[in-house]
Amino acid sequence: MSIIATFTTELGTKTWEVNSRKVNDFTDFSTSFEVEAEDNSSVEGSPLTNERGLKKQSLSFSSTLVAQLGVDVRAEIEDWKQWVGQTGILKIGGETFGPNYMLKSVKIGSVQIDTKGRFHMAKLTFSFEENDEEIDDSIVEAAEEAEVPSAVNVTCSTAEKAKRKAKNLAVKYDIRRLTY
Repeated sequence: MSIIATFTTELGTKTWEVNSRKVNDFTDFSTSFEVEAEDNSSVEGSPLTNERGLKKQSLSFSSTLVAQLGVDVRAEIEDWKQWVGQTGILKIGGETFGPNYMLKSVKIGSVQIDTKGRFHMAKLTFSFEENDEEIDDSIVEAAEEAEVPSAVNVTCSTAEKAKRKAKNLAVKYDIRRLTY
């Protein structure tokens, strides 16, 4: 199992992951750092000073939900509605990314629905903004528990290898007969 990212709030933890049962990807990531507009303040008789700071950090990314890849597209869309406005901890690659973030919006597009009204695919675009709100200790603990070891050292079990090998034995070819 490979968890790409998690967002933990008081509602729980949402994950973007790729595993043998489900593919919920994470693409089009973007963020920026901007200087806050200059505030000129002066007190009579003292020089003019320019106070600068960074604007709240924002970020966005997309996720394509595909029913054939193990995602209940319609249920995911409905579930994300309650997450809008929630502040929590965003982790990417198992590490906290930036400050606490509020999920500002979830835009749904490129929806494919069949003639029976079943949702087969949708692209969700998530927009987050830095939030100064205090995070409850229970959210911090839940975010730490949501950590999953990297899939870098994951190997296939001997039984799984045997199953796959048995399937591959049915495909036989003679390399001498291949032509270019």
